[in-house]
Amino acid sequence: MKKSVNSQKPKVSVVVPIYNVEKYLRECIDSILGQTLKEIEVILVDDGSPDGCGRIIDDYAKQDARIVPIHQKNSGYSAAVNKGIDLARGEYIGIIESDDFIESNMYESLYQNAKKNETDITKGMFFFYNPTLPPSKQNKVWANPCGIDLRLAPDGPFRAYEWPQIIGFHSSIWSSLYRASFIKKIKIPETAGASYQDFPFMIEAMCRAKRISVVKQPFVHWRNEPKQNNSTSARGKKLLLMAQNTITGLKTVQTSGHYDELKEAFFAHALWTNIGFFYKISRKYKKAYYEELRRIFAGLKNDKSFSYKFFRPEDIKSVQYILKNENYIAFYVSHIIGGVRRRLRNILQRKQA
Repeated sequence: MKKSVNSQKPKVSVVVPIYNVEKYLRECIDSILGQTLKEIEVILVDDGSPDGCGRIIDDYAKQDARIVPIHQKNSGYSAAVNKGIDLARGEYIGIIESDDFIESNMYESLYQNAKKNETDITKGMFFFYNPTLPPSKQNKVWANPCGIDLRLAPDGPFRAYEWPQIIGFHSSIWSSLYRASFIKKIKIPETAGASYQDFPFMIEAMCRAKRISVVKQPFVHWRNEPKQNNSTSARGKKLLLMAQNTITGLKTVQTSGHYDELKEAFFAHALWTNIGFFYKISRKYKKAYYEELRRIFAGLKNDKSFSYKFFRPEDIKSVQYILKNENYIAFYVSHIIGGVRRRLRNILQRKQA
């Protein structure tokens, strides 16, 4: 039976953008409704989903008055998130992607930390979840490829330029809690069909936040599995928009007043993300993507102070190649060869251990 409507302001509003995820949606919603923090509002934004998602959220809304079902014509991920943020009544706002699910103590833990530290952004860690792998490998705490570890973040509140690793870690806007009065002033760029649309949003939020804190526990199970149809599995032209989103983020860092403090972590994040998308994009778009990479890193060509602080040796070689050479084919081939060599080296090291 549906509960009576609570007119009090929720402690947390959870925004869930929804499109074509009927297979996963119930698990996602159940994990939110099962939070130990009960004073929540759950805004389910059906972005014109062609499957049964609209019916599912309406059924849930009949059973729990904390749910706010929203139906709109298909406008893209960013438009759905922005809509949910605009409608949110909570003191704080969280964002969860509709094919993921979360630990039951996520929002209680983040909320308590946010209140204690009076933060604009409180960030948690997350799992890389792939149920198609063997059981021991299905649910691993995600590790940053550059070695940036959130467990090494300051214990109290800080600003991004005081611990710049926070912008080099991962966009993962869905692993954070935001002060509503702060985040309502920031919008995700509404570039329909783009990948990693949360990147420029994360950069702007982190640069503008006056107080950030980290809860050093994983809460979100970030789903990555074959045929899931997300940015990790896409291959088409829309991946080029990741490079454009990176340039948008770069402009934010450049105008933040703290470019020198933030640039090392920003470019490390920009490289490992864009290199992955460069690999994934269809062959006919690789030249265009490579040209975008040259635009992104052009400013480092004459920057004598850039030290590659958060870069692996192979990443330094990648940037130096991009700055000097226009031949995208040689760049692509060299990365394939380098990847094979690293895999073979890792296999040998495991055998010797």
